[in-house]
Amino acid sequence: MEPIIAGRDLRKSWGATLVLEHADFLLHAGDKVALVGPNGSGKSTLFRLLAGETAPDLGDLVLKPGLRYGYLPQVPNVPPETVVRDVLSAPSPEAQRIEADLAGLEAWMARPDAWDAADASARMARYESLHVALGAARSRSIIVNDPILNDLGVGEELLDQRFGSLSGGEKSKVLTARALANAKEKDVLLLDEPTNHMDIDTIETIEAFLRDIDAAVLLASHDRFLLDAIAHKVLEVDRFRIVAYDGNYTDYRVQRDALARAREAQRARHLKEMRRQLAIIEAFKARKVYEQVLSRKLRVEKMQRETPEAPSAGRAFRLAFRTGGSGHGIVRLEGVAKSHGGRLLFSDVDLELGKGDKVGLVGPNGAGKTTLLEVLIGRQEADAGSVFRGKNLNIGYFAQEAEELDFSRTLLEEIRSVRRPPPSEAWARGLLGRFWFRGDTVHGRVGQLSGGERARLALAKFIAQEYDLLVLDEPTNHLDIESQEIVASALKTYPGMLLVVSHNRSFLNEVCGEIAIIAHQRLAVFQGTFKDSWAAAKMAEFMAVKAKPRYRVLRVVKDWETGTAYRGGDVITLTGAETQAFLRLLRWAEANGRVERIGT
Repeated sequence: MEPIIAGRDLRKSWGATLVLEHADFLLHAGDKVALVGPNGSGKSTLFRLLAGETAPDLGDLVLKPGLRYGYLPQVPNVPPETVVRDVLSAPSPEAQRIEADLAGLEAWMARPDAWDAADASARMARYESLHVALGAARSRSIIVNDPILNDLGVGEELLDQRFGSLSGGEKSKVLTARALANAKEKDVLLLDEPTNHMDIDTIETIEAFLRDIDAAVLLASHDRFLLDAIAHKVLEVDRFRIVAYDGNYTDYRVQRDALARAREAQRARHLKEMRRQLAIIEAFKARKVYEQVLSRKLRVEKMQRETPEAPSAGRAFRLAFRTGGSGHGIVRLEGVAKSHGGRLLFSDVDLELGKGDKVGLVGPNGAGKTTLLEVLIGRQEADAGSVFRGKNLNIGYFAQEAEELDFSRTLLEEIRSVRRPPPSEAWARGLLGRFWFRGDTVHGRVGQLSGGERARLALAKFIAQEYDLLVLDEPTNHLDIESQEIVASALKTYPGMLLVVSHNRSFLNEVCGEIAIIAHQRLAVFQGTFKDSWAAAKMAEFMAVKAKPRYRVLRVVKDWETGTAYRGGDVITLTGAETQAFLRLLRWAEANGRVERIGT
C-alpha cells in the first residue's frame, strides 16, 4: 500500500541549530501514530514541515496528491486581532493548498506562450477540477455550527471575541475544534499537543474521537494514557533521525529499552576487543615486531571508525522532596464554601489530609480547583465553614504556569532568592546543574526560558526548601513524559502530605491513593488509584443522569449539535435519551456557571 506521506533523507535546521538529518518515515492511510522525543528534539518542526509552514533544507517530503488534513500547532498560529468566528471559518490547509495551485496555474495562463505547451489542455482540465475542489474545501472550512464545539465546550459568546483575548485553554479548544471538525472527510490529522490546557473530561472526549475515526492520526502528547489508547505505531525523533516502532507508547518503551541494552552490550564488546588489540600492539612493540604493529594499528583504526554509537541517554534530572520538622500535622476543611464573581464554586466541602496522604484533585476547568487549593493554604478566605492547619505546618505551594518565578531575574538570582541569607553561588550552580542548567545559561533571564525550562526551574526552586504539605497545581505542565515520571517517582517516596491538581491521568494514577473530584459545586473523595476512582465517579454520574436531574439556565448555552439556544431562565430536564455530546455540553456549562442543577 502506498503511503499518504513519505519523508526521505530529510534535513532541517534553524540557523546553526540542526534539528533533523537523514530522517526517514512513512505514514499510511488509517495509521494511528504517536510522535515522541524529548522537548526540543524536533517534533514541532516535523509538524510544521508536514503542514507546509516550512520546507526541508534537503531530502524529499512527498504527500499524496489532494491530501486532506487537519492541523493543530502547539503554538497558536492565529493573529491576535482575528475574531474567533473568522478562525472557525478560515480556509482549511486543504483549501489554502488548492488556492496556491490555482494561483500557479493562473500565472501560467498569463504567459503569452501558455497555449503552445503540449500539456495545455491537461492543465486547463486540472484548473477546472481545482475550482470544483476549492468550493468543496471552502464549505468544509466553515465549522461554526459543528457538533465538535459541544464536545470541547466552545461557547457561542466566544465567536465574537478576538483570539488574542482568549485564555490559553480557550485558544486550545478553538484550534482543536478547527483541526478535528469534518474529520470523516480528512485523510490525516496532525495534532501537536491537542490536550494542552484541557480537563480530563475533554481529554477523554478527544481520546474517544481519535480512536473511532478512520483518518490517519499523527499525535504528539505528554499524556501517556492518550498515547497508549490511540497509537499502534510510534515514531521517535532521536539524534536528528526518526526511528519507527510497532505498538503503543508502553510497547515502544519496552522495545527501546531492550534495544538500548543490546546496543550497549555490543558497544562494550567492541571496546573490549579494541583494548585487547591495543595491548597486543604494546606487546609487539616491546618485542620490536614492527610489521605486526603496523597491521594491528590499521585494524584498530578501522575498529575506531566502526565503533557503535552509545545509546541515547535520557537527560534525567535528580529530584527529591524533603519534609520539614513539624511532626504529625494535619490540614482539614469542614463545610467550606466559596463564590467568585457572584457565582458559587463549591459548598459543604469536607476534606482532611494527614501524614502520608496523597490526594489528587480533579474536575472540569472552571469548577474551582485552584480556588480550593488557595483556600486550604490561606491565600483566600472561605465564605463559610472552617479551615484548620496544624501548628508550625510548613506548606509548599507550586502554582500553575510557574507563577512564583520572577522573570526579570537571572537563574542564579532566582535560585539564591529561596533562602535568607542567600546561599553561595556554588550551591546555586550545583542545584541548577541537577536540572540541566549549566555553564553560562545560569546567567540568562528567567523570562527568556521556554515553558519546559521554566517548569524545571520552578521545580529546582521548590525542592530547595522543606515542607510538610505539598500543594501542587499542575506540576507536570510542559514536562515531557520521562520528566513527569521523575516527578512522580519523587512524590511517591515523599513521606509528607500531598494535594495535587492535575489533568495528567497516568501521573495521578502513579502518585495518588485518593482522588477528590470537584463537580456540581461539591466535592466527593474516592479511595484508590485514579483508574479505580474515576470509574467509581463515572458510575455515580451515570446514576445521577438516570435520576433525570433538571438544570436552570443562567446564561445562554448553544447546543451546536441541534442549533438550539437555551436562554437565561429556561429549564433543561434530562430524559435519559440525550447524546453524550449534549451531556458533555451540560457538564461544561455547569462548571462555567451557565447552568445550575436544581434537583430532579
